Amino acid sequence: MPPGGTLVLLRHGESVYNATSTFTGLLDVGLTRAGERQVAIAANLMRAEGILPDLVINSPMLRASRTTELLLGHLGRDVPVETTWRLAERDYGCLTGIPKAEAAARHGEHAFFEWRRTLHGRPPAASAEQRATWVEPAPVADSGPLVAGAGESLHDVVIRVRPLWEEELHERLTDGATVVVVAHGNTLRALCAVIDDLSDTEIEDLNIPAGHPLAYDVDHLGHARPRGGRYLDDAAATVAAARVAAEGGT
Repeated sequence: MPPGGTLVLLRHGESVYNATSTFTGLLDVGLTRAGERQVAIAANLMRAEGILPDLVINSPMLRASRTTELLLGHLGRDVPVETTWRLAERDYGCLTGIPKAEAAARHGEHAFFEWRRTLHGRPPAASAEQRATWVEPAPVADSGPLVAGAGESLHDVVIRVRPLWEEELHERLTDGATVVVVAHGNTLRALCAVIDDLSDTEIEDLNIPAGHPLAYDVDHLGHARPRGGRYLDDAAATVAAARVAAEGGT
């Protein structure tokens, strides 16, 4: 039987809005210098483990495409890169472009948690006045059927990433490929929910830190192990995930 492949999930490096704890959603922002350094560290961790991608599948958003560019440059790899709207960040509706502390004060802690962390909580749509402030940065253009500001629940994101696992990733991994998925905190949470069949509570508690490669070994039958994956630098990733949780999560 073929040995199966390796899947690496990589949340893009710190973005400009991550640095200010602002809800980004489908707004297209770049990486900070710190975010670029995170990608270099991720590449070093992958190289040390002998994990060299045969293929990268990424989000169409600038912070993800720049992460992919830097990662492949550091690894010295010239491999196919496929881009899909299914990996675009979750649309945060009325929270888009607002600092997290301000959003919590404006809407209350209960709604703040419900809309962001639970499986079915969905932020209300952004108003016309809010949308008018999104001139710079503009919403990402290549977001398929997604409409910036409409609002998505995490369950909505699970629905849109599931075909990526079942129709794209599964076949390549069972054939033995090493595939890196470069995306966002919520699309990767959703993908983990599909891969690991996470419960609602496990989804609420899951925080994926920026720039930390999370690896799964996938056998020829498509079983991904270990459950929850393994961070290539578990100690550093645990600290970084705790920081994400401390500010209220992704």
